[in-house]
Amino acid sequence: MKIPREKREPRTVVSPPPEAGRRVDGGGAWGPTQFDLPDKNGSNSQAILIVALVGVVVLLIIAALWVLAYFQFT
Repeated sequence: MKIPREKREPRTVVSPPPEAGRRVDGGGAWGPTQFDLPDKNGSNSQAILIVALVGVVVLLIIAALWVLAYFQFT
């Protein structure tokens, strides 16, 4: 038995809030989103350097603790 498909007329499910029309800060009618990227004014090399240095320090601490445990228990 074949049931015929139900036809529906398309309609808008949601609409922006009324105050969204006055926004001018970017991100469209809904305002800024989590995906809005900051302006590319400068480079992020300083942040990369800090993260790399912190990573190296953490790895050195882990290696030192491993060596200490190795010599302590052998």
